[in-house]
Amino acid sequence: MRLLRRVFAAFCWLIGAASATELTPPPKTDANGWIVTVSVTGAVAPSFPGSGQMRPYPFPSVSFRKVGEPELFSTPDEGFGLALIDLGYLRAGPVANFVFQRGQRDGLFGLRRIGLTHEVGGFVEVNPLEHVRLRAELRQGVDGHRGFVAALYADAYQSFGRFRVSAGPRLNFGDNIYANAYFSVTPFEALINGRLTPYNATGGFTSAGGMATVRYDFDEWTSVSVFGGGQRLLGGVGGSPIPNLIGSRSQYTAGLSVARSFEVRNPFPF
Repeated sequence: MRLLRRVFAAFCWLIGAASATELTPPPKTDANGWIVTVSVTGAVAPSFPGSGQMRPYPFPSVSFRKVGEPELFSTPDEGFGLALIDLGYLRAGPVANFVFQRGQRDGLFGLRRIGLTHEVGGFVEVNPLEHVRLRAELRQGVDGHRGFVAALYADAYQSFGRFRVSAGPRLNFGDNIYANAYFSVTPFEALINGRLTPYNATGGFTSAGGMATVRYDFDEWTSVSVFGGGQRLLGGVGGSPIPNLIGSRSQYTAGLSVARSFEVRNPFPF
C-alpha cells in the first residue's frame, strides 16, 4: 500500500506539473543533449502465472533518447530493452524482465515456492509498415523459474490529435523448465494440497491474447496512458489443474502509466 500511495502521489505531481501555467519546457537548443523520460506505472495483474487473483504492481522505468530524435513506440507489457543496433526500420539489443514470486497463497498450500525471477536476453523489432511494429523477445530466467521464455508482439498505432491509440496480439512461449516450475504438480504436492491432482506440464506456446493502450499527451513533456489486455493459457500449461481448479486460464492485466520528460545537457559535447 505504501508503494501505491507513492504512485498516486507521483501521478498527482505530474498532472499538476503539466497544468501549471508558470511551467515552461526547457529550450531544446543543445544538439548534444538527451531527453530523459521517467515513467511511473501502477498495474493490476495475476498474482502468479495461472492465478485467478489480481495483485497491484507499481514500478518505475526510465528511457533515453537524443535531442531531436523522435520518441519510439513502446507498450507497457514489453521488457526493458536497450537498442545497441538501430537502423531506423530495425532495432535490436539486450532486454530484461522480471516475474514476481509465487508463494503458498491463493490455494497453493503444499506447492513449491518460486522466488522472484529475473529474465535476461535479447530483443529485435522491425517496422514493416508505417504505424506497425513487430517485436520479439527471447529471455532466460537466471533465478526463480530458471526457464527459457519468448514473447511475440504485433502492434498497430495511430495518433488522433493529442491521443495515440495502439492495439495488437500477443503470443508467448515457455520451455519445459518454465512450464514445470509454475504448472506441474507432483503426487506429494497433490496429497498435501488436497484440491489438486498430479500433473506434468510441458512447454510450448503457453498463452495467446492481446493488449490495447490509449495515451494522452498534455504537452510534449507529459503524458498519461491507460492500458489493458488479456491472455488465454494454452497447451500443456492450460491443461494444468492449477489454473483450472484454483486459478484461471484467463489472465488479465490493466493499468495506468504517467510519464514526464526532461532535457539533460551533455557535459561532454564531442
